[in-house]
Amino acid sequence: MTIVQPIQIQVAQAVFEAWDKIGVTGRAEKLEKALVAFSDEQRNMAQWQIDNAKREIAETRVMPGPTGERNELSSQGRGPFLCISLVESDKANVGLVGQVFTALIAGNPVITVGQVGQDIMDKIMPYVAEGVIQNIADSALDSLIEADHLAGVATLCDDTQAQQLSQRLAAKGGLICQLIEETDSEQLSTIAKPHNLLRFVTERTVSNNTTAIGGNATLLELGSMDD
Repeated sequence: MTIVQPIQIQVAQAVFEAWDKIGVTGRAEKLEKALVAFSDEQRNMAQWQIDNAKREIAETRVMPGPTGERNELSSQGRGPFLCISLVESDKANVGLVGQVFTALIAGNPVITVGQVGQDIMDKIMPYVAEGVIQNIADSALDSLIEADHLAGVATLCDDTQAQQLSQRLAAKGGLICQLIEETDSEQLSTIAKPHNLLRFVTERTVSNNTTAIGGNATLLELGSMDD
């Protein structure tokens, strides 16, 4: 039986590759144009997340191997992310802005929820491609969480809500869905950590073996020599 994905997931999947492909620098150029529309505290949070991505994941890391091969380590987005706050406060809204910008700068399309999510989307949408950020009504939240191709949920919530959501995501089928929770809605201690960004990406390694051809040629030459 074919499972029909929510239209928001279909749209997000359609734009995912193009958004991820432009890289951190390209995404930063677009997202920074939206910052003027946010409050000072929200803008500072968003800018910090963008700057952190530039430091942490913008450059491909080259790691020479022990046998001479060249290994290139980079990151890519995971896929469609749901960003939602289950806490109602101005500080939590700042945290939600942080979650949205972290997901976006990491290369993921984002789906927000309700009026708060709509306000965030309206400020960002003019500067990114259609479908990179979307919004759903609160009534559609359950169906989106159950979607097979939802890559992650970034949320502000309490410990009990985080546990319940974690169990719910673990029980569903399809793509493994990453839960990224901030349970300190006043200090935002998790969102403020540089390595939190790494939960929004996957690693990609390309290995180029530059010694094999030369080594094989040497062996062939030795093998053809007379004793």
